[in-house]
Amino acid sequence: MGSNLPAGCDLVAYGGNAEDVVLVRAFGDQPDGFFVDVGAGNPVQGSLTKNLVDRLGWRGVNIEPLPERFESLRAARPGDVTLDVAIGERPGLASFFRIVPGPGKTGGGGLSTLEREVLMLHLADGWRCEELRVEVTRLETVLSEYAQPGFDLLKVDVEGAEASVLASADLAAWRPRAIVIEATVPLTSRPSHHEWEPGVLAAGYDLVLFDGLNRFYARDDEPELCERLSVPANVLDNYIPYRWAVRLGLAD
Repeated sequence: MGSNLPAGCDLVAYGGNAEDVVLVRAFGDQPDGFFVDVGAGNPVQGSLTKNLVDRLGWRGVNIEPLPERFESLRAARPGDVTLDVAIGERPGLASFFRIVPGPGKTGGGGLSTLEREVLMLHLADGWRCEELRVEVTRLETVLSEYAQPGFDLLKVDVEGAEASVLASADLAAWRPRAIVIEATVPLTSRPSHHEWEPGVLAAGYDLVLFDGLNRFYARDDEPELCERLSVPANVLDNYIPYRWAVRLGLAD
């Protein structure tokens, strides 16, 4: 797609907040990296890892409990491992709430959650839900099977269940180089990191960027990576948002 982009544009930002632009900048000189994406979502729209896969040849583990998104990821990413599970502290079967449109609403899949408290906020705002039963696995179990200590990127986007995900693995032992975590209450600008951030910092990480939605962390023994991740996506990154690329006929 890059050769068809408008003059002055080098990159399509698939992430809703151009988070992937920051990651491509930070890891642009590192091909063949490895990621674990908890709450991977759609393989294209909103994906923080599509550019890493397409441009840099990265591979990783996509974790996505919504059946339709799991199937899309599995079809689009044959080189990855894709798991149709949720991540949490307590393994077993659990209720997972697929958020669907109510009157005047569209979309909603990305709001789906394990958390009843988050569900109630969405219902009060006019959304509806469908209850699914999904398998819950500890992040430690996934990492033990598929990752190596010091892998490149852990991304967590789980609509209110971040604390449970992060508590289900020993970050100080696994030491991913960078961690990106959605850090606001769903559909609001209210911060939600206070419960889980102390554990991340204690595991040997520095907070290097808050982009209004996500908090970016890098290992405190990698000052160059900290610097690369510390600047939000901006005009100097020469990118075009995915939604604009679709309108221009440059993307599906």
